[in-house]
Amino acid sequence: MAQDKPAVLGGTRIVSENIRCCYPLVPNDIFSSGLQSALNDVLKSGMLSNFSKYSRNLENQLRDLLGVKHVLTVANGTTGLEILLSTLPRDSEVLVPSYTFSSTVHAIIIGRLKPKFVDIDKETCNISLQEVKSKITKSTSAILAVNVFGNPCQIHELEEIAQKHQLKLFFDSAAAIGSKYKGRLLGSFGHAEVFSLSSTKVVNAGEGGFIATNDDQLAKELDCRRNYGYSKVDKDCLHVGFNGKLSELNAIFAIWSLRNMERSISWRKKVAAIYHEQLRNIAGIHFQKTLEECDPNFCNFPLAIDSKEFGLNASVVHECLKQEGVETLRYFCPPMHLTKAYKEYNHHNLEQSEILSRQNLCLPIHSHLSIEQAQQICFVIARIHRHTEEVLHHYRALGDKRLMHKHESEAKNSLLLSSFRCGA
Repeated sequence: MAQDKPAVLGGTRIVSENIRCCYPLVPNDIFSSGLQSALNDVLKSGMLSNFSKYSRNLENQLRDLLGVKHVLTVANGTTGLEILLSTLPRDSEVLVPSYTFSSTVHAIIIGRLKPKFVDIDKETCNISLQEVKSKITKSTSAILAVNVFGNPCQIHELEEIAQKHQLKLFFDSAAAIGSKYKGRLLGSFGHAEVFSLSSTKVVNAGEGGFIATNDDQLAKELDCRRNYGYSKVDKDCLHVGFNGKLSELNAIFAIWSLRNMERSISWRKKVAAIYHEQLRNIAGIHFQKTLEECDPNFCNFPLAIDSKEFGLNASVVHECLKQEGVETLRYFCPPMHLTKAYKEYNHHNLEQSEILSRQNLCLPIHSHLSIEQAQQICFVIARIHRHTEEVLHHYRALGDKRLMHKHESEAKNSLLLSSFRCGA
């Protein structure tokens, strides 16, 4: 009987070693991977940074792969966003989803711009086209859309909106390297896209990022701004710039990782297929919707857990899985407009962002996750679902006010929303 009960209720753990939610793909051996010779080359040259050989090599490979005219490597994705947004008119408004990582919005503030939060489509987790259209004003200079969890937005429609209103269209594609829209890899859409190469991404440099664009003039300005604002042609400082240099050591690792991108995405898709197959019939579990024209890289695997249907909210399930040895992450909880850092926006009502923030739970997905481990995760989630009443009783008995308050408050909110939608 212990096999049937969740670990939180004293049941037997079936996960032998703890399963991490994210884990970077790293070479088993620096000699067989070819990294050693490249590292030796850098050390002998003495050129550890400053847009040198391997950084340029990485840019060329990415440019060819993505089918885009310009790729500029940067120290990280956040720096890339800051550099890109610094090209916009100061004090203008940038439309941005609140359901995103903090760096997306921080870059707007650092650029002395004004974030204008828009809601999302709860099914895709991406920016709502209706919200974008309704919130454009004369002060709007750009739309900063996010390809959340590596799932592409409705890019064509966003491009039409931006063109109609003469706005810049930028994409925070931090998690989306390798994702496709209408058969094309992301990178050449809008006026520019920013990617992260951090250790949690499908392609990683340890730390790094890049900006991709087809705009010649914008690329020239970005190249200047990422190098403290200095122009190679004018030999003068033209802008208040940034130190955007990607180190040669990080570039070498990114080149190795890029060679494994297709293999990594293929494996993630196999894991995702197991999750879809084995969890789809559990009440209250909803998957991120992928539009027909989109092909995500499954950088993350988000679930939305409806507490009314499932019987437990995402916070409680997160804690139960921790007891099973399964690490999960709760992204964008709270969404940016409800954070302390952006308290002046706390009164804004972005219903879908707020609901998804309460319901979000990201399951483990990475190149080191085995098929057996994915199946074990599905098993323990199903086991938790079969014992929701006992789990709730357990946490009430423990006096865990934090978890129970979240659970009961979300159940109340679900009932209110349900009543509202039914016209009560």
